[in-house]
Amino acid sequence: MNGWTFFFILVGVVFLTSQLFRVVDAIERPARHRRRRPALR
Repeated sequence: MNGWTFFFILVGVVFLTSQLFRVVDAIERPARHRRRRPALR
């Protein structure tokens, strides 16, 4: 494995990890809004 291969693997891992956190955040965001609305009434 040369330097470029390692670089592209690292970029791919960082990209996939960021997408995973975006998906988890999108799943949690509606649940947070549902809990807050009854508390504000």
